[in-house]
Amino acid sequence: MFDGIDIVVLPVADTAPLHDLYADAMGFEVVEAGPVRDPGLWARLWGLPLPPADSVLLGKPGSKGGWIRLVGVPGLPPPDAAGAPDRPGAYALDFYLRDPAATEDVLGRRGWTFVSDPVDYLLPGTGHPVRERMLDQTRSGLRHAFVQYREGRTRCVLGDRPDLGVSEVNAVVFATGDLPGARTFVTDVLGGHVYFSGRFEGPAIERLLALAPGAGFDAVIARGPASRNARLEFLRHIAPAVPRPPHAHPRAVAGCAMDDLEALAARLGTGEHGPSTGIVETPDGPQLGLRSRYGACFHFWQR
Repeated sequence: MFDGIDIVVLPVADTAPLHDLYADAMGFEVVEAGPVRDPGLWARLWGLPLPPADSVLLGKPGSKGGWIRLVGVPGLPPPDAAGAPDRPGAYALDFYLRDPAATEDVLGRRGWTFVSDPVDYLLPGTGHPVRERMLDQTRSGLRHAFVQYREGRTRCVLGDRPDLGVSEVNAVVFATGDLPGARTFVTDVLGGHVYFSGRFEGPAIERLLALAPGAGFDAVIARGPASRNARLEFLRHIAPAVPRPPHAHPRAVAGCAMDDLEALAARLGTGEHGPSTGIVETPDGPQLGLRSRYGACFHFWQR
């Protein structure tokens, strides 16, 4: 059963700039680092076009998921800009910030840019206010949503660690052209619980993502029984005026521990939900890779 994303794999040609972003500026700690053993095997599991050379695992000790693995892949072409969510694939990572203005100022002085000024809106279907700003993370071609942390309302490591200013990854967002299919995949194949299904629209959302007036998107957000971070989010991609080519390689891979890997492999064996590697034996135990037909790439292992 799905119970949150444990590790987000970010393949890049050079891990140094993202180490600066996540570790030096956002307070993630290095858990392990070193060369990738059996790079061909991991290229297969992560759906990479070239073998990875090294990796750095970054985490927020005390968190229950939402860690980041930077994977260095020499020769990997640079990603194109994320832009609007107008094609299938990984689109954004979400984080909670205790003092957003202070963190955003640090990132701005380090050369990172934002799509817009902060915006305020009410979470659709609720009366909960949201303060959000979107970072342009150009090294992976992703957006990063920085959301105001609210004590008692937003579950993350900040509730237990008053010394931290930035949470673990709170959600991984994938754009898809088949939102109903993605929702069925989450519930029937992964065993996740969809706790939000609604539409994001309005002037604040348009400014946040630099969308055209009147544009918006439908989304579903899922978590597991323990409500661990990071959550899994699918949004219906916005049809572009001019079609954009598909991503050349996965920009993010959602790594999830599962209760019964063999049962999951059986559900994926038909290929209905996209090509799967099947169960692969590794020095770290059995693993499974999936490039789903919903724009999301996954890496599963036995819990």
